[in-house]
Order: sequence, then C-alpha cells, then structure tokens
Amino acid sequence: MKIPHIFDEDIERIRELRNEVSDSKNIFKDKVSSVLKSSIKNKKVLSKQERKEVSLKILNDNKSHEIPLNKKLPLVSIIIKATHKNYLLNLLNTFSTLDTYYSNYELIIIHNMKDDLLKYIDNKKDVILVSCEDKSLTQAENEASHKSKGEYLLFIDDDTIPFDGFLNHMVNTMLTKENVGVVGSRLIYPELKLNRTKSYKVAHEGIYFREKNNLIETYNKNDGRRYYTADEEECEVIATSSVAFLVKKSVLMGVGGFNENYVEFYEVIDLCLRLHKKDYKNYYNPKVMLYHFCLENHDVDVFERDKKIFINTWNKYILHNLLKDKLYANYLFSDKALTVALVVTQSVCETTAGDFFTAITLAHNLKDFGWNIKFLSQHPSKYERNWYHLDDDIDVVISLLDRYNLRKIESNRKSLIKVAWIRNWFERWMKLSYLDDYNIILSSSKKACGVIGEKIDRKVYFYPLATDSTIFNEKLQPNNEYICDYCFTGSYWKSDREIISALCPDNIDYTFNLYGANWDKIPSLKKYHKGFIKYDDIPQVYASTKIVLDDANHVTRGWGSVNSRVFDAFASGCLVLTNGTMGNTDLFNGMIPEYHSKEELQDKINYYMEHTHEKEKIVQEIQEIILEKHTYKHRATKLKSLLNFYIHKYTD
Repeated sequence: MKIPHIFDEDIERIRELRNEVSDSKNIFKDKVSSVLKSSIKNKKVLSKQERKEVSLKILNDNKSHEIPLNKKLPLVSIIIKATHKNYLLNLLNTFSTLDTYYSNYELIIIHNMKDDLLKYIDNKKDVILVSCEDKSLTQAENEASHKSKGEYLLFIDDDTIPFDGFLNHMVNTMLTKENVGVVGSRLIYPELKLNRTKSYKVAHEGIYFREKNNLIETYNKNDGRRYYTADEEECEVIATSSVAFLVKKSVLMGVGGFNENYVEFYEVIDLCLRLHKKDYKNYYNPKVMLYHFCLENHDVDVFERDKKIFINTWNKYILHNLLKDKLYANYLFSDKALTVALVVTQSVCETTAGDFFTAITLAHNLKDFGWNIKFLSQHPSKYERNWYHLDDDIDVVISLLDRYNLRKIESNRKSLIKVAWIRNWFERWMKLSYLDDYNIILSSSKKACGVIGEKIDRKVYFYPLATDSTIFNEKLQPNNEYICDYCFTGSYWKSDREIISALCPDNIDYTFNLYGANWDKIPSLKKYHKGFIKYDDIPQVYASTKIVLDDANHVTRGWGSVNSRVFDAFASGCLVLTNGTMGNTDLFNGMIPEYHSKEELQDKINYYMEHTHEKEKIVQEIQEIILEKHTYKHRATKLKSLLNFYIHKYTD
C-alpha cells in the first residue's frame, strides 16, 4: 500500500506551505511597522537653556581636572593642520593660556594658503611653515615631523578649541604609561548652527570598526552621545581621531612615518594599526578635551580613494580581529561584544515549544562570556521584527529549527556566522537544500553526525542537549503541590509516543503525576493529568519526585538524541527510566535503566522504589557524568571554541 507514503508527503507539503504563509505574513507586517516607526522618529534638539547648562558643565568638569605639572617638560612640536585663516587665528589665540601650563613647545603650521601667514601668528614664538600646496597633506605631515625638534609631536586641526591643560594630560599619559603609541583626545561638538541635534554632545572618544557587506567601516566611539562627566581614566583604544593626537617622534619614525599612499584621510588610523601590530598601545584620555567644529568640506573623490586604499590594506586583518575581539569581549576593535541570535518558535515563557527553553538555557551561559543574546521567533511578538530581519550587530545565528530558511535572511553582514543545531527531525534537516550554507553544523545525535557529515562531506560536531546545574540540583526542597513517587513531563501532540502504551498507573501502588499539554484527551491518563507545567516550575517538580520517566519519541529515538529531561532529572537527584537505548549507550554506556513494554516499566518502577540504595547509586554515578560533561556551561565553552576555530579559518 502506497497510500500512507503519499499521505506523509502531503502532510509535509502542507507543513511547508503553512510556514511559507506565516513567513510572508510576518515579513509584510514587519515592513509596514518599520516604515511607521522611522516616519515618527525624532531627534532630540537641546533647548537654549539646556545648551547653556551643558556648556557650563563641560567647562566646570574641565576645571575640576587636576592638571599635571611635571618639573621637566619635554619639548613638544605642535603641528597645526591649517585650513582657514579665521580658524587658525582662533586656535592660536587659545594658545595664550598654553604658556601657563605647558610652555616648552614649538609651532609648526602645515598650510596651503597663499597669503602671508606671519601676520596671523603670535610673534612670541618662532614658527616653522610647511606648505602642502605642491604635496599631499600626508607628505606635509612627514616633512613637518622631520623638521620638528620636539621629543613629542602634537598634531592638531585648526577647527578646534582646546581646554586648559589638554597638552599636560596628553604628555602625562605618555610619561606614565608603558609602550605608548598614540594618545588621543575627547572631542566635543560646540554649539552647532546647522546641526543642533549634536550641540554639546560627544564627537569622539576613540575609533571603532564595524563590518558591512564584508568591508570594514570606521566610526567614532560615542559619536552624538549626550555629554556626561567622565570619571574613567585613560583606556586603550585601537585607533584615535586625526583631529588631535600626540605621538613620540622616535616611535613615529620607527614605523616609517605616515603612509604617503594616503592623500589626507585614514593615515592616522593606518598609523595606529601599524603601531598596534608592533605591540604599542594607543590610548584615549578623557581629560584631554577639545571642542571640534568638524568641518566637512573635504574632497569626496580623494576621501573615497584613500578609503579604498585603507580597505585594501587592512580589511582582512580588521575583520579577523573584529570577530575575535567580539568573541572575547575585549572592546578594542568594537564597542560591542559578540551578538548571538537564537532561532526559536516563540520567545515567550508561555510557549509550549520546547526549543525556546533549550535556547534560553544555553543563552544564560553564553551571557557569561559577555555576549549579547537575541531571539528570532517564527511567531514574533508585537515588539519583535520578522525572524529573517537581522540587526546589523548580529554576528552569529544559531537555528534550532529546520524550517528557518537561510536564503531569506536580510543582513548586511557577509561575515555572519550561521550555525545549525540539529536536535530532532533529522530526516527533515538532511533534505534541506540550504543545509550546506551553514558554517557550523551541530547535532545532538552521534548517528546523525556521521550520516549528515557523509552526505555533505563536512564535519558535523556532536553537541547533545544538557542541563543547567544552577537551576536543576538537589538543593531545592519538595513542594507539596508536586509531591509524587514518579512523574512524566512532556506534551501530547497526537503523535506516536511509546509511553502512552507503556503507562498503566492504575496497576501500580505508587503515586503518579502527569504534566504537559493535551493529556486530558487520553481517557486512561486523564485523572493523572496535572495540567501544563511552566518551564520555571519543572525544577520544583523534579525536587518533589523520586523517578522521572523519559520517552524518547519517534523523532529522536532512532537517532539516539537524549532528551533534556534526562539531564535535568538526574541533576536534580532523580532516577530516570528511559526507552532510548541508542542515546543511553552513546552518552552513558547503557547505565540508565530502560523499559520497552508496559510490564517492563511497571517492574522497573516497583524495583527501584523498593531498592532505594541501588537507585541512589545509579543516580550518583550518572549525576557525576552529567556534571562533568553535560552542563550548558560545557556546551557554551564548546561553542566558543568552535566559533574561535571558525573565525581563524574564515579570516585566513
């Protein structure tokens, strides 16, 4: 008879169509919602009074910083990159207070002005002029560096207003830290006329990187953030802004000066990266404060040219280090730790889908690495986007569901790491046309690892379910509501479950509780049904019973995938009786007592209820195995190791 086979195919096709309709519906809702949200988004503009208050706060905060006054001040060559006479004059006027705090300096001005600059310059200081009329800015910076006499070089743009003591703080970092490359500054937007949304907000506190379409982009740390008092000390950054930075002359010359392949952009970030590769540390000092007017009148063609050179030079290196930096939450190349998104049916505690509770338990342990966790739900709440929309910060997607179609993903991240965790429905997974699109494939079944690995000619990693021993343990006291001799936790979905034919509580003198959805639909078990149990209450259930029944269902039994209840129950100090021979053999060398008939189940329950010493001995032995090998802490550590391996492989 071929009818059952045809029927199965029809059922499978109906399931696929249902998922496709659900996806289309959610994507449409998401797009409408996104358009509405973007249309009503407003940027905060400070009132006149607020701008006055913040400007006063910035001034007072700067005055509160104790200015280091070293007895022997090293000579600093201040190299000003001049673009406009008015800005230059304004900057030089602010230097009138510089002598009060730091008098040992010389002035070098890089310019492309044809007018006589000397009339705009303080006559008290000798000034060296370097023209960039016939050369690039980068070439002029190198020329100025060679002409300088200072031990340290301060490069500063003319569209700035430094606060008192800024140079003292920079030099102090140089003198008190070891192996310093570059010292950067804290830039603040002044009162801006054209873009008041940024008035008196942070402009720069270091350089970070992000990836878009497999190409790196730079961005300023905390750009546009509201100003607050900086109570932190100097911190290491990967790179700093070109607007105002200090470098030791010998260090700059030791790496060959600025890279003259650049015309006038990216040369400082390039320098910082070269110094970083030579084990120098670049620093940001929050006490080095300057207003920066942030002129944007640059040559777009030149900018794009320099950007291309920078990407060609550093893209591979930064992508590798960016992912590695996030993986270990170093916050050097990025201001974000690794962001992992787990694909689940529904991400609410009321869901009956077990995948969410598996995902959230793993997520809790991944958070210990400092990682950020998100959920992508097939049935999103009103606060969630459709599950194919990936925010730009998502680095890793872990799918627990075969129905998640990788080819529908909306992401700007070509470096996105896609992980499949195959826990059930192994046949469905193997039929997926996009299975090989996953970068890392995990399976809770040893058998599936071999079969799938042979099918796609790749390594599939054994990755069983586990327990969270902080939740499931023997410290919990029994709860009168759940007290019984043995129990079963799991739902009935009108599919084949061996436990239905094996259970006959009426024939056993021990108390039995049945938890889960839909068991009231089976007459023989209805009176034992205690309703649906929330995941958060399951630890209390296991603390209140002696034996937990495991039913490896038709989806997992033939593949040896061990159910989470096995790990959780043993961790809680319960004995488990299972029908899953393959999984029992693979993970526990067959140590778990098994049942394969109604009579066998009854005999095992009666035996171990009477022979408590033997029961406790088995529990202790398997509990030790689980705590040594099968907690979600172990799973999180293995995932981190696999991601680290992949990142090195991918970037190489």
